[in-house]
Amino acid sequence: MEQSIFFSIIIPAYNRAHMIKETLESTFLQTYSNYEIIVVDDGSTDNTEEVVKSVKNPKVIYHKKINEERAVARNTGFLLAKGDYVTLLDSDDFLYPNHFEEAIKYINSNEDVNVLRFDFDVVDSDKKVLQIAAMPSDINQKMIHGNYMGCSGIIIKKEVAIAYQFNGDRNLSGSEDYELWMRLAARFKIHTPNIITCSLHSHEERSVIYNIKQEPLVTRKDLLIQYAFADKVVNKIYGNQKNKFISNSLLYVSLHLAIAKINKSSLTYLFRALSFNPLAIFDRRFLGIMKTLFKRNILASFG
Repeated sequence: MEQSIFFSIIIPAYNRAHMIKETLESTFLQTYSNYEIIVVDDGSTDNTEEVVKSVKNPKVIYHKKINEERAVARNTGFLLAKGDYVTLLDSDDFLYPNHFEEAIKYINSNEDVNVLRFDFDVVDSDKKVLQIAAMPSDINQKMIHGNYMGCSGIIIKKEVAIAYQFNGDRNLSGSEDYELWMRLAARFKIHTPNIITCSLHSHEERSVIYNIKQEPLVTRKDLLIQYAFADKVVNKIYGNQKNKFISNSLLYVSLHLAIAKINKSSLTYLFRALSFNPLAIFDRRFLGIMKTLFKRNILASFG
C-alpha cells in the first residue's frame, strides 16, 4: 500500500494510567503504517507518564503540560503534529486496524477532503457493542440538530486543524468539540463514508455521560450557543436555524437532568426548548425525556 500520506494521532490524557495502555495498543494495529502517536498529558497527577513511557514503540511521542483541559491539550497536539492529517482519539477509546487504510482509500479517491468522519461503535468494558453511530450523508445540514460526530476518530487536514482550533474556555469543556464542528461544517464539506473504524468506550468515568451536574451543564450549553453563533460564517450558514439549535441544546440539558433525576429542572428546560421550537415534541429526545420523567414520577404516584 502506498505510504505517501503521514498521519498524526492526537491523544489528550488526564489521569488515565489505568486505561491509556489499551488505547495505545489499539493504535499499534493499523494496517497502514505511516503515522505517529502524540500523547498530550494534560497535567496528570497519577502515573500516566510512567505507563506511556513503558510502552516501547517508536511511534509514541509523549508531551506533558500543565492542566488546561482537553481542548488546549488537543490544540497542543495539532501544533506538535508532523502529519498531513491529524486524527483525534480520547485516552479511553480505541481505533480499529482499518482506520488509516480506509482513510487513505477515501482521500485518494475524493477531492478536497478536509474533514473525514467514519462511523463508530460504542462498546462497554467487555467490548460488547452497545450502539452503532452511523453518520448521516447530509451531516453538514444536520449538524444544527446535534453533535453527530463525537471526537474520537475524526480526521482533519492539519492545516485546517491549525487554522480552526478548539475553543479553550474551560467552562465549555464537554461541548468544545461540537462548537468546533459547527465552525468546520460552516466552511467545509464533512465527508462521511459509512465504515466503522473507531470505538467509543462507555464507562462510569466518562464525564459527559455519567457525572452530570446542573450548573456546569447549563453553563457549557449557554456558552456553546454563544460561541457558535459569534462566528460570522456559522451565523451566515445556520443563522436562520438558530432557534432550532437553541431548542436542541435545551433538550440535551433537559434529557441529562432527567437522567440525573433532577426532575423539576428537567421539566423547566424541556418547556424552554419547546418555546424556541414547538416541533421539538417530535424529537426522539423529547420522547426520551417524557418517558424517563413519566416512569419516575407519574407512575410512582399511582403506586
